[in-house]
Amino acid sequence: MAITKSDIWKVADALDAEGIRPTLAAVRKKLGSGSYTTISDAMSEWKNRKAEVAPSPEPAPTEVIDQLTQAGNVIWAIALTKAQEQLTAERERIEAERQDIAQGLAETVELADSLTLENDRLRERVEQLEPVVQERNDLAGQLANLERRSVEELNRCKEMLAAKEAEANAAHKEAKEASQKAANMQGQIEALKEQFSSLTIALKPEASKK
Repeated sequence: MAITKSDIWKVADALDAEGIRPTLAAVRKKLGSGSYTTISDAMSEWKNRKAEVAPSPEPAPTEVIDQLTQAGNVIWAIALTKAQEQLTAERERIEAERQDIAQGLAETVELADSLTLENDRLRERVEQLEPVVQERNDLAGQLANLERRSVEELNRCKEMLAAKEAEANAAHKEAKEASQKAANMQGQIEALKEQFSSLTIALKPEASKK
C-alpha cells in the first residue's frame, strides 16, 4: 500500500504533539517505509500549512518592551565587559607568547652568532695548523725513509758480521789444525833429539877407541 500525503501529515502532527521534531528520518521511521522524496515533498507542504495556521503572537506591552530593552542593555554591557576582559586577557597571553618567541629567537640568533664565531676561529686554527701538519708529514716521511735505510744497513752489517764470524771460525779451525800440526812436529823433534842424544852417547866410546 502506497504512503499518502495524508499519512505523512498525520505522523508529523503526532510527532510534533509529542514534542519530537518531525525530521524526514523520524517521519519515515514512524511510517516504517516510504520514499524520502515523497516524504520531503509532503513535509514541505506540512511546514507551510503549519506556518499559515499558526496564530500570530500578540504584541508585548510597552512596559514589558522597555524592561526587556533595559535588561538587554544591561546584558549587552555585561557581555561587552566580559568580552573586553577576555580580549584583554587574550592580548596579554598573545603578548607574553610573542615575548617568549622573541626571547627564544634572540637566544637562537645569539647562539648562531656564537657558533659562527667559533667556526671562524676553528677555520683560522686549521689554516694555521696546515703548514705544521705538512711539515710533520714531511718529517714522518723522512723518518720512515731513515728507518728503512737503517734496517737495510743493519741487515748488511749482520751479513758482514756473519761472514766475519764464518771467516773467524774458519781461521780458528785452521789455527787449531796448525797448532795440532805444530804439536805433532814438536813431538817428532823431541823424539829426534832423543834419538840424536842416544846416537851421540853411543858414538862416544867408538870415538875414544880411535
